Amino acid sequence: MDQSAYLTTDDGTRIWYGTVGTGPPLVLCDGLACDGFIWPYIIDHFVEDFTLVRWHYRGHGASDVPDANTQVTLDQFCSDLEVLLDTLSIDRAILAGHSMGVQVILAFMGHRPERVAALVPICGSYKRPLDTFHGSDLLLRALPYLQSTLQAAPEIIQTAWKTLLPHQFWYQFAVQAAEVNGRLLRQKDFLPYLDHAAEMDLHFFLGLLSALSRHSTEDLLADIDVPTLVIAGENDTFTPLFRSTEMAELISTSDLVIVPGGTHVAPLELPDLITAAMDKFFDEYQLRNLPEV
Repeated sequence: MDQSAYLTTDDGTRIWYGTVGTGPPLVLCDGLACDGFIWPYIIDHFVEDFTLVRWHYRGHGASDVPDANTQVTLDQFCSDLEVLLDTLSIDRAILAGHSMGVQVILAFMGHRPERVAALVPICGSYKRPLDTFHGSDLLLRALPYLQSTLQAAPEIIQTAWKTLLPHQFWYQFAVQAAEVNGRLLRQKDFLPYLDHAAEMDLHFFLGLLSALSRHSTEDLLADIDVPTLVIAGENDTFTPLFRSTEMAELISTSDLVIVPGGTHVAPLELPDLITAAMDKFFDEYQLRNLPEV
């Protein structure tokens, strides 16, 4: 079942989605400013066992960008995800989320638990990620000033963002700043993230970042009763390891896998370790036996 198409939500927003592979549905939910760059090795490994469902959030990738005055929330992403499952006639799916996608899949679990067979949160937080970004709330405190600056010179800043971000310099900076593990991450795997982020509408980006900064699924975790595999990067500076440890402790049905030396992009740095952990998880809970798409 390989296809690429658009669905239209109730408010008229077009959402891009694609499927590849055969078998039970494994839905991949991206991070902020991502359009699938984190998933290639996971897709390659599982394409013969699962129907892998990819999609772009509103405002991301090939999906529509909402009107500048629209308040975007993670609850809207959950509603879009439900429309996606309906479009593909999927009753229950395994949900995997990276970074912000962790909050999306946890929120969806709280929203429609009967449609979730299992959860795989990867390198993400369950609440207010800007509180702990790089070990402080500096970005959270700076966010209003960034939004004010953008309002003052939107075209200049948007042009500068689009021109400067997709450069190899930022990959080297990320390596030097230990944002990513340069010994493990190949440059060609990281550059697509910079290319996509550079194309994002900054009003939308900062608005979503603000919504994300207030979002928490903490009150939902104790009620999660499906198999859950929490995967964390040992050296993740975006969503730190202790948040994943807390998440695993709060979800009674969870297992925790720590990727040694892994950062926020651990699925690109040590994909074999992560796919091996997912293989073991899928086998233990017989998730390959779920109904096919």
